[in-house]
Amino acid sequence: RQEQLIRSMESYRSEEAGRLVIGVSYFRSLYLIPPMVKKLRQKFPGVLVSLQEMNSDLLRKGAAEGKFDFAIVNLPVDDSILDVTPLEPDTLVLAVPNHLLSSLPETHKSGSISIRQCTQLPFVVVTPAQELRRLFDRLCASADLQPRIAVEVTGVNTAWSMAQSGVGAALLPLQLVGREQFDKNVTLLTLTDTNYSRQPVIVTRRGQYIAPYTQYAIDLLTGSK
Repeated sequence: RQEQLIRSMESYRSEEAGRLVIGVSYFRSLYLIPPMVKKLRQKFPGVLVSLQEMNSDLLRKGAAEGKFDFAIVNLPVDDSILDVTPLEPDTLVLAVPNHLLSSLPETHKSGSISIRQCTQLPFVVVTPAQELRRLFDRLCASADLQPRIAVEVTGVNTAWSMAQSGVGAALLPLQLVGREQFDKNVTLLTLTDTNYSRQPVIVTRRGQYIAPYTQYAIDLLTGSK
């Protein structure tokens, strides 16, 4: 693609300056990207970092078309045209406002719960277009649960805020909520139904040029640096 070719030519001219275009989801841009960008800028201060934040379906499409230097998406991806580097898996937890815990069996005190035991919980969910919602729907279907959906929101950060405000329980990535400082009004429970996790990966279009600062960013994200 022309845009990728231009970026490659710029990278050839200078290894110390350029534009790093990263495709990333909204929530991962909050917890995963900032520490990497800080270290990258220390080594390559002349590099402009451009975050293209969008949902996973658009990220996969953009990566396949070579619109990013790299993108971070969840498996599965088309590895016939994309090179794939795994990252730390996302662990999903149920964030339950404490005032709603009384609707759960006493077994929740062990720190875990089955989704089929959540018949009385109101839920905060993201929109059906998002992978996290599709996973939630599959989880409920496998448990033959008709969830009581109280609120539908666009982003996981809003869902998290709703849970913190006591509106309802939300299925969220531990990597996001576990890194935040929050009050004691919410309890995080693991799901016993199965090991629900998501595997994020870094993808680049096969054959595209990887600038030194791009590789350094990837190495930072994977812990190689």
